[in-house]
Amino acid sequence: MGKTPAFWYYRAMRESQMTAPKIVIDRRPMWIVVFDRMRRGIFLALIFLLFFVALGMEGPSDLSPEAYRVLCLFGLCVTLWSTNLIPLSATSLLAIGMVPLLGIMESGQVYAFFGNKAVFFILGAFILSGAMIACGLSVRLSMWVMENFGQSPRRLWGSIYLFGAISSCFMSEHAVAAMLFPIVSEIVKTLELTPGRSVFAKGLYFAMAWGCIIGGAATVLGGGRVPLAVEILEKTTDKAETLGIWQYTALSLPLIVLMLPAGWLVLTTLFKPEIADVSPALKVLHKKREALGKVSFFEMGVGGVMLVTLFFWFVFGERYGIANIAIIAIVSLFLFRLITWEKVQEHVNWAVILMYGGAICLGEVMADSGAALWLARQVFSGMVEIPAMFLITVAVLSAVFTTVMNNSAVIAVLLPPVLSLCGDYGISPLVAAMTVILPSNFAFILPIATPASALAYSSRCITLREMMITGSLLAGVGFVCYLFLLKIYWPLIGLTG
Repeated sequence: MGKTPAFWYYRAMRESQMTAPKIVIDRRPMWIVVFDRMRRGIFLALIFLLFFVALGMEGPSDLSPEAYRVLCLFGLCVTLWSTNLIPLSATSLLAIGMVPLLGIMESGQVYAFFGNKAVFFILGAFILSGAMIACGLSVRLSMWVMENFGQSPRRLWGSIYLFGAISSCFMSEHAVAAMLFPIVSEIVKTLELTPGRSVFAKGLYFAMAWGCIIGGAATVLGGGRVPLAVEILEKTTDKAETLGIWQYTALSLPLIVLMLPAGWLVLTTLFKPEIADVSPALKVLHKKREALGKVSFFEMGVGGVMLVTLFFWFVFGERYGIANIAIIAIVSLFLFRLITWEKVQEHVNWAVILMYGGAICLGEVMADSGAALWLARQVFSGMVEIPAMFLITVAVLSAVFTTVMNNSAVIAVLLPPVLSLCGDYGISPLVAAMTVILPSNFAFILPIATPASALAYSSRCITLREMMITGSLLAGVGFVCYLFLLKIYWPLIGLTG
């Protein structure tokens, strides 16, 4: 089936490790060295100490003891998610385990939250994306696009940018970024671009990251944020409100249409390629694509299953459920022997799946205990009285939070309290959910927000300062686009009533 992107990535890693190790002598005082080595443990101990101290205190009189313990646990999870001292998935598992231990809810009920349809849809999306990558089809398509549409430096930027955006509409943006990263790295190596100095290399990685991030917000299929938000929305409103595939795309599409040209304008304005000839890179891509051989039976089969799955998702998703369709699609791949578990499992991000299960559990417990409503009223009561200003404030908080924590964690942290106040402000839960979802996707500023940004930064071609400056500019553009949706587009289609 040819060599997968993982092959090229790990080969590049091995080649980079063949260089002689650099010995650095630490001349700092011993106590500073010891503190530096132990600071993670010290911070963790301090955080848990504050958590247990808070648990031992009496909560507010208008809050039940169970709800107060939920708030303490919520504060612990928010701190761990934002500092990333332990993996996001470990924090989510901690939330699941602590809820019954603190006497907030029965174990069986807590663990049942993990088996929700959002988790299974995300699992299905990961496996389908992994099958596309493992069989070589997605790599073949990406190389073909770059080879045929990237004859100049800017056109090569554009081919990566648009391919990332379009692919992220139908695959997890995490998977698309992971697939493009080794290809972009190969281009940088072939053209002998100097990391940290080459403007063209910076543009390549920014094009990869921004395309995936912007395209991933276009549909429910682009990542796990939207299924997570839909699950929280349905549980909070007792399934009175939901977001279908077509409905979400109809509400978000104008923002994507505005953001794509804006991102391209920022890229081409701030970065000017220092080279004029990219033909050596195109020749390498051509050779690698030829090495893959003719389109195999496995590629055609996986592509066919993917097309049929997309058709059922968009046409019959609301009737049969997108999670059920995803599961049947996965079974079809194994039934026709198009993939093996060994080939696809390396592309399934189990950490993300665990993170979503714990986040949904915590959000449900907050809503059921009344902790979400109490917290939201403490934050917004007396400060924001106008519904429109409430929504704008929420959008700002979502955009700010996504700069310091994973954007999926932002949904888990912010959405339950916001939904609990919709009745007080007379706001549609759909509008509130979209107000949290869309700005949480403005993950351009820091690497921690999304794997696409983290991969771009890991290339060492982009400095943190450059990512923060350009990312802040794009996030600002995104916020203006959100205001357009809130003030013009959504009222036009009658959503804000």
